[in-house]
Amino acid sequence: MKEVLVLRDLECIKAIAHPRRIDILKTFDKSPLSAKQLSQLLDEPHAKINYHIKTLYKVGILELVEEKIKSGIVEKYYYPSAKNIVIGQKILNFSLTDEEQLSISKFENMSELFYSAAEGNRLLDESIVEYQNISLTESELIELNNAIKIKIQEIVDSRNTDENEIGYNISVLAIPVEEAISI
Repeated sequence: MKEVLVLRDLECIKAIAHPRRIDILKTFDKSPLSAKQLSQLLDEPHAKINYHIKTLYKVGILELVEEKIKSGIVEKYYYPSAKNIVIGQKILNFSLTDEEQLSISKFENMSELFYSAAEGNRLLDESIVEYQNISLTESELIELNNAIKIKIQEIVDSRNTDENEIGYNISVLAIPVEEAISI
């Protein structure tokens, strides 16, 4: 099972958009379930659940993991294809002003690279460094960004190529936090 599945086309998004299909995905725990089991758990007719399962299976959100023959009937067992399912941001693009679009595009590109690495199980715990609610002035933020640029350049300039090196995309993203309103 993948860690992350990124839905990148409208067919996948349409498939997951139905509330009952979300309920089906939330019903799975640690073991595969058949349409019959899901219909009992969700108190829905078997035919309805089977229809929704086939839709999710067709777009790759569910996987067929086992088939068992019970009383001459083939019972199919399904399980989600990933632990986390997210919608790729590029599918939802719309135009803003050029300046806003440029910032959003940079973020979306990094987001897409992140999801791609997560789907391929290539993310390390050390790949994500997060600091929350740090108070900085604008000049301190600029100083921090410059210090990071200088350090990266120092590392790149001071080493020889290594056969074991891995390429990384590095992004520093400082998101202003809304201040709490005191009442």
